[in-house]
Amino acid sequence: MMRPAPMAYPEILTERLRLVCPAAPDFDATAAYLMAGARPFVDQYPDEEAVWWSIATIIGHWHLRGYGHFAVSEKATGLHVGLVGPWFPKGWPEPELSWQLLEGAEGKGYATEAARGVLDWLFRERGWASCISLVDEENPRSTALVTRLGARSEGIFDHKMTGEMRIWRHLPKTQAGRKLLEGLA
Repeated sequence: MMRPAPMAYPEILTERLRLVCPAAPDFDATAAYLMAGARPFVDQYPDEEAVWWSIATIIGHWHLRGYGHFAVSEKATGLHVGLVGPWFPKGWPEPELSWQLLEGAEGKGYATEAARGVLDWLFRERGWASCISLVDEENPRSTALVTRLGARSEGIFDHKMTGEMRIWRHLPKTQAGRKLLEGLA
């Protein structure tokens, strides 16, 4: 009988940040997001059950797809600052790089730094040729972020739950990737 290979739990280190798989056995998602005193979760709702479901979905995505959002923390303090990583739920046009910072972590460059680390991991370690980010046209901070990351606009994706989102294409920073990006412009 063949058994599936054990799941890899990657870790990405950037200058200021540590990105870990929240499905890893040594990551305590309960302490990070669900216990009293934890920073308010990105999908914080008035009831604790909704937060639990959100965390379970993020961890489950890793088991279903083999990749997903990384839990992002400051190296210096260990403080959790958000989630950044690839996301590909049913109904999405293709895998997306997305980011969600926790309250108080915005405006410090964490999303850019973490997204660059994840893109490098996706292109170098996972061999991805590209991925997208879906950005609401009414979100200038996310539009500025994808622009800083070098992504190019490709059109609109309309989803029944999220509405219209602009598609931004990320490619590796290689000569072939630059040529492909130029052809898309």
